[in-house]
Order: sequence, then structure tokens, then C-alpha cells
Amino acid sequence: DGRVVFCETAGVSLEKGQRVIVEGDQGPEFAQVTTLHPLIVKQCQLREARRLVRIANDGDLSSYQAKVDRETRFFADTRDLASEKRLPLKLVRAEESFDARKYTIYYTSETRIDYRKLVADLAVKYPTRIEMRQIGPRDETKMRGGLGPCGLTLCCSTFLKGFHPVTIKMAKNQNLSLNPSKISGMCGRLMCCLAYEDEGGRPAFDNSTATRKPENISPEAAV
Repeated sequence: DGRVVFCETAGVSLEKGQRVIVEGDQGPEFAQVTTLHPLIVKQCQLREARRLVRIANDGDLSSYQAKVDRETRFFADTRDLASEKRLPLKLVRAEESFDARKYTIYYTSETRIDYRKLVADLAVKYPTRIEMRQIGPRDETKMRGGLGPCGLTLCCSTFLKGFHPVTIKMAKNQNLSLNPSKISGMCGRLMCCLAYEDEGGRPAFDNSTATRKPENISPEAAV
């Protein structure tokens, strides 16, 4: 889904493009090797590296494709039931766990939703654990992905693990245009990249706007 994570291979020989099973937040996950020589910027990246479980086989690939098909059908059924019940929510994604024991539905809504009847009807057709999780605009954009104004894939859907505070003052420190259409991302919020150069832009901006008080020169010393 676009996410790039570091993985500790424990000496296992891999090739670029190879399918593997890696350790995930909710259990094992199906992944693909993107590079064998990742750029390590911070030591914390090594400490937070995922663990390689094993190299995927043909059976894992078939299971993954079947999992994607089930997620597609589950999402369509959830959308139809939510529309039938006229629930004011916007479905973003439906995910099935690797062991097929749980479905997680991600949605956005401006109000609090009573989804108990929706989950009960889904459980009749899908007798498994179903979890509804409300997310915000930034998380929605992170899941959907896309291209930013720079022409690259969105930072939130690739390497960013979490969202940090971004303020309008960061744009002012870098002397950027305060036009909302110029400094807002696809989520409608301030772009995360405004914080990347804030530390370096702040002293430069302060130096450019600093004013020096005139020195007191006596009339006798003036030539």
C-alpha cells in the first residue's frame, strides 16, 4: 500500500522484488523487497526495524490475492449496508488480518456514529471479529495515497510513521506564501513538509528581519 519500512533480514539472502513475510503491527504481513541498500539516516531506524519472518512461497501469494478479493467484497457489502441504513459516514478502507480472524473498517465522519446494527448485520454474513475505527482527514489521505505538489508520492503514505504538529508560523519563518492553496496538502491541512526546514529557516528569517539600533555618535566626532 505504499508504506516503506526497514526490515532486519538476519543474514537471509534476498533479491529486489522478492515477496516476503515480515513482522507487522497486527501480526505477520505480506510485503515486497524494494531495495537491498536502504538509506539509514538515524540510528532509531535500525532499532525500529521489522523482523523478517520468512520468504514467501506460492501459497502465500495465492493467500494474499484471495485476501485482497475478500477485502474488496467485504468493503462493498459494508458500503451497501451503510447506505441502506443511511449512516453519515465515509468508508475509507477495509482490512483483513493475515490470519483472517478480524476485519477492520476505517471510516471518516463529522459526527459520532452508532454502528452497532451495521456490525451486527455484517457479522451474519462474516462470522468473525469486526472492528470499526474512525480516522481523521490526514489518516484518510495516508491510506489513499497520491502525489504531492512536488510530484513525489505523499510523505505520509510512504516513510512518515506519525503526524507531527505543523503551524502557520512555520510557513512564516520560511517566508512562504500564506495562500491556503499553496501550503495545504491533499488532506486540506498544512503540508507536513513545512516542518522539514523550519529549524533551518527560523534563524535565517530572524537574521533577515533583525534591526540594528543606530550607534550614538556625538556631533563633535562627526566629520
